[in-house]
Amino acid sequence: MASDQDNIFKAILTSSGILVFGLAFQMGLGFLGRLVIARFLGKVNYGSVSLGYTLLVTASIFVVVGVDKGVGRYLPRYDDQGRRRGVLLSAIQVVVPMAAVIGVLNFILADFIASFVFNEPEIAPVFRIFGIAIPFAAFVRLTIGSIQGMKEALPRVYIENIALPLTRFSLIALAIVLGFESVGVAWAYTGAYIVAATFSLIYLWKKTPLLDKSAPVFMRKELLLFSAPLMISATMNIILSNLDIFMLGILSSPGDVGVYNVAYPLAEMLTVLLTAFNFVFMPIMSELHSSNKYGELERTYQVVSKWIFVFTLPLFIVLAFYPKIVISYTFGSEYTGGALALTVLTIGFFTHTIVGPTGNTLMAVGESRLIMYDNISVAVVNAILNLILIPRYSFLGAAVATTIGYLLMNGLYLHQLQQKIGIHPIRPELIRPAIASLGSWTALYLIGKALPLADYLAFITSVLLFIPIYGTIIIRYGGIEREEMMMMQSVEDRLGIDLNPVKDVARRFTE
Repeated sequence: MASDQDNIFKAILTSSGILVFGLAFQMGLGFLGRLVIARFLGKVNYGSVSLGYTLLVTASIFVVVGVDKGVGRYLPRYDDQGRRRGVLLSAIQVVVPMAAVIGVLNFILADFIASFVFNEPEIAPVFRIFGIAIPFAAFVRLTIGSIQGMKEALPRVYIENIALPLTRFSLIALAIVLGFESVGVAWAYTGAYIVAATFSLIYLWKKTPLLDKSAPVFMRKELLLFSAPLMISATMNIILSNLDIFMLGILSSPGDVGVYNVAYPLAEMLTVLLTAFNFVFMPIMSELHSSNKYGELERTYQVVSKWIFVFTLPLFIVLAFYPKIVISYTFGSEYTGGALALTVLTIGFFTHTIVGPTGNTLMAVGESRLIMYDNISVAVVNAILNLILIPRYSFLGAAVATTIGYLLMNGLYLHQLQQKIGIHPIRPELIRPAIASLGSWTALYLIGKALPLADYLAFITSVLLFIPIYGTIIIRYGGIEREEMMMMQSVEDRLGIDLNPVKDVARRFTE
């Protein structure tokens, strides 16, 4: 049992570590791209590009109809090449035609959407160009699901985390230098997806049984039956993630969209580790569930949730307590009006992150229909709150609606995980360091505010003092468990360094 569990965590750590670096690279370049657009084009043009990109992401998720998740679940369950090839071909036959149709419709209806939905006819060219990108973005998303099903991490890093953001940033910079403004930036996004789709096609050709000579066992119906609830769930997630941006564009202005789209991606950085773990987590949990290894499933879920919390908390406290400084020193003072919205969104994304991969665990055990019902409920609540709050409070109202939506969604997921398979992430090893760390940081923050220091000096001082305190708290109250010792042993083996002094200190604190 211990050996099997060690192998599971080694697989999770290896793949997730690769993905963390990939996601850091992707988010770093994405962040720089947003900075360039926001600073050089201003918040109105930045808001227009944000609306177009949100339309692209929304459409690409919708046309995939949850099939990417179905591929990620079914591929690891089959060893027969004919069945695996059938999964891939069935997915492509479902997704590609729909993506092409939606892309053409978006291109044709761009003027109508810009004029009659957003009351901004001048942004129609931006929408039209983003419409061209929809089929390519959908194909990339489907390929990522295939990579997940093959239980690989590096191909995703190469395609989604390196090729896509690197091409996009390069083309954005070129568009800004040449003075093409929002239309040029839209072409930059589209060109990046065309490049990523090309790499995706090469991966499917080289690394999967897609073009194998074995007779495919088609499973379009089975894929759709599993994926249809996920399509509805994905639609509801779109509402939770993107409705606020669309409604800000409709009920407010592109300028407010620009401010909100500064706060939102900053808060979304809290999900990097969750996203990385989720990618390898779902197929592993699916295998454990199919083998009825519920003890290993619960332990894996709880330890991964603890790791996500430990490494996410420091970023949370920085964004939540010093939002104005973060925005001012990144996107610029033009956007500091979104500071309170950033704090609110940070709370929402942090609670979403620290409960761990709840949604993927439910999906791995086959509860896609339950996820659908949860997400419908959350989407309805979110839509109502946006309708009520945005006209009155603009982007702050959107932030409140999004945060309440995430709180509700994760509350439902946690309750149902407990009901269905009797697992949850709450353990003393999570609660003790959470209380001690937040208490210590709050004390440092209040002392910094009371001293006659400039905000940025108080911020730097508090962070520098908190780092050693936090490390001590995690070791003392979170404990160094067997999985952490295994992780340090793996680092020793890979890098050829001696971590015995660190282990001795950890043991001394935890005795």
